Amino acid sequence: MMHDVPLDLSPNIDRRHLLALATGAGTLALLPAPIAAAAAATGENADWPAWAPPRAQLYARLAQLGLTKGRDLRSFGAVMDGRADDSDAVERALASGVAAIRLPALPAGAALRLTRQIRIDRPVAILGEGPRSLIRYEGRVPHAFLAMPQGDDPARFLTGVHIDNLAIERPPPFKPLGVLLQGYNLRDVSVTRCTTRRMGTLTVQHLREKLRLIDYRGAKPDVDPAVAGGFSATRTDDLSDRIFVYDNRVDAGSYASKVVRFDFASRVAVVGNIGRFANISWWGGAARWNQGGAIGFLRRARDIYVADNRLSGANGGVYGNNGDGILVVRNDVRDMLDVGIDFEGCFNAVAANNSVTNAGNFCFATFYAAKNILFRDNVGVQDGSAARLAAAWATRGYGKSTGRALFALRSAGFSRGDGAVDVAFVRNRFRWTGATGFGTCLPSYFDRLRVEGNIFENVRCDLSYGRTRMLAIRDNQLRFDRAGETPAALLGGGALRTMIAGNDIRATVAQPPGTAAILVRETLPLEGLEVSGNRIAVATGSLPIVVQSPSPATALVAGNRTDALYAARPAAIRGDRNLTAAGAPVRAQPLPPVYRPVVPPPAPASTETPAAAPPSDDPTG
Repeated sequence: MMHDVPLDLSPNIDRRHLLALATGAGTLALLPAPIAAAAAATGENADWPAWAPPRAQLYARLAQLGLTKGRDLRSFGAVMDGRADDSDAVERALASGVAAIRLPALPAGAALRLTRQIRIDRPVAILGEGPRSLIRYEGRVPHAFLAMPQGDDPARFLTGVHIDNLAIERPPPFKPLGVLLQGYNLRDVSVTRCTTRRMGTLTVQHLREKLRLIDYRGAKPDVDPAVAGGFSATRTDDLSDRIFVYDNRVDAGSYASKVVRFDFASRVAVVGNIGRFANISWWGGAARWNQGGAIGFLRRARDIYVADNRLSGANGGVYGNNGDGILVVRNDVRDMLDVGIDFEGCFNAVAANNSVTNAGNFCFATFYAAKNILFRDNVGVQDGSAARLAAAWATRGYGKSTGRALFALRSAGFSRGDGAVDVAFVRNRFRWTGATGFGTCLPSYFDRLRVEGNIFENVRCDLSYGRTRMLAIRDNQLRFDRAGETPAALLGGGALRTMIAGNDIRATVAQPPGTAAILVRETLPLEGLEVSGNRIAVATGSLPIVVQSPSPATALVAGNRTDALYAARPAAIRGDRNLTAAGAPVRAQPLPPVYRPVVPPPAPASTETPAAAPPSDDPTG
């Protein structure tokens, strides 16, 4: 087992695992010791997937292929002086059937000049000797190479296309933001150690998309549009497979292009890349509930490993729709218009040890269904500056960006109580460093949400939302060294079964009157409530525990250190050992006017069928 993450929301709820990702098809894991040792022997991290070739191994294999079966492109008539058009020479080399085409290092000012897109329809490696193996791409189509099997049969695949250790630029006035390699139905494909300027690196799509066989707009909730378009309902042998993107340096020059985008693909490893104005994303189908996101439908972006990348200046850093078996680790993401790391309609995903600094909407997020999702040991920092990125880059933003939210759930259409939204945030550090006020965490519907062992620095975490089912907020540290701008709950919730326990909340300055350290709202009649073992300290003023909910019949509120405890029904509060910092007993008192709800509690999520909307490449769906 990968993780044992119990969610004991109240004494009446059984312990259960949040994540059980094991090594093997359809999953990724932090590996057991023997496998970890084998990974370390290759020079890669212990979480390296068994199906991905280690970088040193892949580079050695490509070098050997170039030496034994490669030919210099100049032998096919390439001039490579930066002035002559070498498109014909590249096409002659491809037509020759040679296994590898070698691009030599060129003197300053020289380049392989291409004036049209080059089609690849057979296995081949194009191998350079570093940044001086320069391609200057001046074609009308924005993508330099197009790789796909011959014909338009979506059941056919092209296997064995590799591009390694070269540079490509897209000079003005040609339209920027294409990619080095665009592909359809590819298997065993790699783009590695390449440098791009005013371009991205790789996109892999499926011929069923190119042929427009998948109709999302006309989809029905009970019909998977991917299956209607010809994909298997249960098998994954109709996906692109084995895509490797290692150690590239991407500078798109302006907003925004891609390190890699892959659709309907399995076993994808994206490692060690640097992307400026570039991101990493996937598409395994539309995630909206009425366009293919229903939890009974197969996810068609599978076995994804995204590690040790540095990304900045795009809409989202690492994100995708309808993935399954995803490990996103040790990435550095900065200055994103919308989100840092985001799982949309995804199952069995882990984001661990990542850093996200400044995102217009959310550092970390889930959208739509989110089954078995863990955010662990990440760092998120917001200062509000990302709200101004769209204007700086002369592009449109995403919603009403504030640059304040550290994490968010956005579960539109998935509030049926069927386990579609099951998320945990564990041992993360969330910081707000803006000039005033606090950062926030934004809830939406969830079946199970666990927030444990996190550190919040000037960040409020009120997770109250209508109709939510099970909430555990445990052993977190919240620190506030400034005053909030308005009265608010520093920590809060109100799910059907709620546990808020073992949290440490400290404010070194007085907060606005009406601020609560812990607030339990009535979002629906509660079945179980425990508020225990919390420690609250404030330099001046009061930070009480407030139970606005009049249900359940009894609520366990015990063992807290607090200066005051207020409840809608003080007689329903069961518990003892609530003490002030000086050790004086604290008993439940009626709600003062400042803590009484002044508006109705959050409305239950609508059961009406939302209008269909077209799928989007944006992180927001």
